[in-house]
Amino acid sequence: MKNVVLTAAALFAFTAFADDDLKPAQEEAKEAFEKEIEDNVKTANEKCGTKLAIPTVDWKNYSKEAIGNTSLSSYCSAALVDTLSSLCDRPAYKKVVVKKVTSLRCNVAGGKAPAKDENYNAHTQAHIKLDKGVFSYTFHKDHSNLTDNGKAVLEKAFN
Repeated sequence: MKNVVLTAAALFAFTAFADDDLKPAQEEAKEAFEKEIEDNVKTANEKCGTKLAIPTVDWKNYSKEAIGNTSLSSYCSAALVDTLSSLCDRPAYKKVVVKKVTSLRCNVAGGKAPAKDENYNAHTQAHIKLDKGVFSYTFHKDHSNLTDNGKAVLEKAFN
């Protein structure tokens, strides 16, 4: 129990310290993101019977130039949260979601544009993954059909 308390205290301290290092634009983006995605996460948790937190984001890599006029919360919600809500409509998948998805993560940096003749769905799916319980998405403004592609990734991971 003592180790759990110490670990929780260390994580809280690290998170608080990490947020202090954000630039004002990053802090504003973080606050807006959390406000915009909160209701979708709540709905997904109710539907799935999960207790997932708002997706973590690598805010240090956030810049208006990287995102442009695209809504990061919309892309992350479609790729992750809406995907889970949709899968939880199917009882067999709902059971697996509860067991295998422990957290959500959106990455701002690292997304790449599709090659000239690359299939858009395959390209988008390459940016969505489930690894050790973390369901994650790496943003790129050219991604499409995020919820359908997220479902395809999870269906493959679960089967």
